[in-house]
Amino acid sequence: MVHFDRIQQKILLIMGILILVLSGLLVFQGYQGRQSKLGNPDIIEKQVWESDEAEASNEPSISPASIKVYVTGKVRHPGVIVLQEGDRVTDAIDLAGGCLPEADLNAINMALKVKDEGMYYVPSIGEEIPIDIQTNISGAEIDGKVNINSADQSLLETLPGIGPSKAQKILEYREINGNFKSIEEIMNISGIGEKTYENLKDLIAIP
Repeated sequence: MVHFDRIQQKILLIMGILILVLSGLLVFQGYQGRQSKLGNPDIIEKQVWESDEAEASNEPSISPASIKVYVTGKVRHPGVIVLQEGDRVTDAIDLAGGCLPEADLNAINMALKVKDEGMYYVPSIGEEIPIDIQTNISGAEIDGKVNINSADQSLLETLPGIGPSKAQKILEYREINGNFKSIEEIMNISGIGEKTYENLKDLIAIP
């Protein structure tokens, strides 16, 4: 049996410790190498998220539906115009070649959104506009209120206290006297007094 003196024992102990330390370092370096090959989980997650975001941005957007309207009156090229939902009267007139010099632009609500199958008439200066066309020029509603200068009978009948008879009287009044100059003028209609007007004043408007 081999016997070691104290010096030899210390040398062997130190060598054992060094071997353990070196072994630990080699194991740690091997672990780091595997991690670098696999990649940082946080970075991988970010890359996947960015990839998904890029794919989402490449998804085709839904375009507005096409609609057709009829533009007539004092425009250069009257006819059926193809537009998109959300387009306005000004867009329709532009596609119709623009207005003629004699067109009365003050009679048109250029910001009005057009509706499919609608007709939009551009009058000449001084022209008396027929009642059935006025709805398409000024709009039957203004900021959610009923435009009493252009609303048809069915829309007028949606107002409180306005039945078929009073709605017809409003239409007849417009035909005889022209557009209302103020909302208070509606009290000139037979059967519409102050009480009815109080219920109407916040629901009606004029251009």
